[in-house]
Amino acid sequence: MPDHAVEADQCFSSTFTLSRALLKDSASARSKAAELPVKHPNEKQALKYRHESRFFHWLLYLHHGFSLLCYGLGSKRELLQRFAHTVLKQAGGVLEVNGLVPNLTSKQILLKAACMLKHATVLTLRRLDLHDLLDQIQACKGELYIVLHNIDGPGLRSADSQSLLSRQAAAGFNWLYQDLTTFVPYWTEVSHMPSLFAERKQEQTQQGAAIVLSTLVPAAQKIFRKLAEHQLDENEDEGMQFGQLFRICRENFIVSNDMALRSHLNEFKDHQLLYTEKGADGLDRLKVPMSSDALQSLLQDL
Repeated sequence: MPDHAVEADQCFSSTFTLSRALLKDSASARSKAAELPVKHPNEKQALKYRHESRFFHWLLYLHHGFSLLCYGLGSKRELLQRFAHTVLKQAGGVLEVNGLVPNLTSKQILLKAACMLKHATVLTLRRLDLHDLLDQIQACKGELYIVLHNIDGPGLRSADSQSLLSRQAAAGFNWLYQDLTTFVPYWTEVSHMPSLFAERKQEQTQQGAAIVLSTLVPAAQKIFRKLAEHQLDENEDEGMQFGQLFRICRENFIVSNDMALRSHLNEFKDHQLLYTEKGADGLDRLKVPMSSDALQSLLQDL
C-alpha cells in the first residue's frame, strides 16, 4: 500500500478533527513567524524615533480640539502606548481600548469613560441610558484621553457606534490624519483575535444562555443578573459567595429563603450557566462561565 494512502487513513481517523488541525496550525504558524529575523532594524528604529519626536505636537493638536487618526503599514500599538504613558498621563486620565475584541461596543467604552471621570464603579452607572452617560461625561471638568486601537473593529463598525463615539469625543471626530508607518509585525493584534472555532463556540454559548434565560421565571433572571453584575465588577474577580448573593436577593425581594435560591442556582448549573470553585480564602464561589464581553452583551438583551 502506498504511503499516501496510510496518511489519508490517519487523517480521517476518529481522533483527528478539523478544529484540532486548524488550531494547531494557527498556533504553530504564529510561533514560527515570531522566530523570523528582524529585517532593516536600523531603519525601523529611525522611524520610531521620528514618530516619538512628534509626541508633543500630537498633544498640542489634541488641546486645540482635534482627534488623531493614525494610519500606515505596521503595528502602532507599542508606539501609541508609549505616547499614552509618557505624555498623555501627564495631561489627564487615559483609557486604552482594544478595538479588536469582537464583542466590544461603543456603549461599553462610554460606560468605562464615565466611570473613570466620575471615579465610580461600573455597577453604579450601568443602568443609565446613553444620553445620561453622555451628560455625566460632559459635566466632568477633568480630561480623559481615549487611545482606541482599531476604531473600525468588529463591534464598532455600525453607523450608530461611530456616531456615539464621535459624540463622546470633545472634538467630535475632528480628524487630523497622522502617518504612523512602523513596519512592525502585528503580533499583539493577531494574538487578540480568537480562532474561528473559539469565536463560534463563544457565540453559541452566549446565544444558548440567552435562550435558556428567556424561558426562566423573572425571579431566576433577576438572580442571574445579580451574579453577572457582581462578576463584571473589576474588583470582584473571584466570584460571589452564596451568603452574599442570598442577602442581596432577599434585600431586593427576589427570594425569601435560601431554599428557593438554591433551587434557582441548581437550575443554572443544570443548564451550565453557573459553576462553583474555591476562592483564595478557601470558600466556595459562584461564577458564570462566560467572558466579560459576552456577559455584558448578554445582560443588555436580558
